[in-house]
Amino acid sequence: MNYRGLVIEDTTCECTDIYVARVLLTAISESIAIHEATYLCGWSVITSVPIQGCVEGVVPASATPDGRPGVLIHLNAPTPVGFESFRSALLERLYILPHLPTCSLFDATPEGRTEEWIEIAAHVGRWGDGFERNGVVGEREIMSIPIMTGDQIIERKIGVCTGTDGVIEVFGQTVASCIMGAQEAVARIVRDIPYVAVFNYPVGGISGAKVGGTTYTDEGVTINEPFCPSLRNDVKTVIPDGAEAVIEFPLTATSDSAIRLGLKAAIDAFADTPGIVEITAPSFDGAWGGRQLPLRELLETAE
Repeated sequence: MNYRGLVIEDTTCECTDIYVARVLLTAISESIAIHEATYLCGWSVITSVPIQGCVEGVVPASATPDGRPGVLIHLNAPTPVGFESFRSALLERLYILPHLPTCSLFDATPEGRTEEWIEIAAHVGRWGDGFERNGVVGEREIMSIPIMTGDQIIERKIGVCTGTDGVIEVFGQTVASCIMGAQEAVARIVRDIPYVAVFNYPVGGISGAKVGGTTYTDEGVTINEPFCPSLRNDVKTVIPDGAEAVIEFPLTATSDSAIRLGLKAAIDAFADTPGIVEITAPSFDGAWGGRQLPLRELLETAE
């Protein structure tokens, strides 16, 4: 397919159902909130950790429960891991909160979408060593923990909904083209597309992998060799002529409609980036995700 002068392979994006805890981290300033949200997301690809962290966007102080600037985060994992494993991983990740100066945390599940509740105050509150206190902010039940920069406010319960992920593979003339396109895609999604979050903020793109291994068959993921430029003469490559680099651009979203808008915004950003040659999507015959999203359908319906 030709889309705005860019080649889009007529293929499907393999999508996975995910558990999403959408939370709002607030802090003394927007820059501190962004830094601490990124820190909380941490090492956040399910390849090697039990939970993923992705940044959705910035929220002005006028729209937060405590009147301070904030950042929306998706803490998420594929539903095949099981809800109890997700719950345990979420509690362990949030236990780092009292280390982060000035920040507080609130539930931000989309209205009407909560499917499960996770009580976090009883776990994180143990940081308070008996000095933690219950209270109310607005109409929200919270726990207050005294830390070195003042009292940290944590909403007692965090909602969980079922969302989805999605990813595209982008071929560029150079590594710089890929990175520039990914950063532009992040900027547009964070600014304009609600309920969609990006990995590896603020770069957005990552180096992708395949499900399983050919040589190391006991590994869950390994390099996706057809997408590795240095192997193009050693394997059956999928890298088109004129491309010398590839970047994977994954997203999470709280709904199917949102992931479509996010992927469309990303494609538009890469289409506007000099040096981008082609876009496709990875598919593993259902080994990664149970739902297939045709790129043609995405471009036709997400206008």
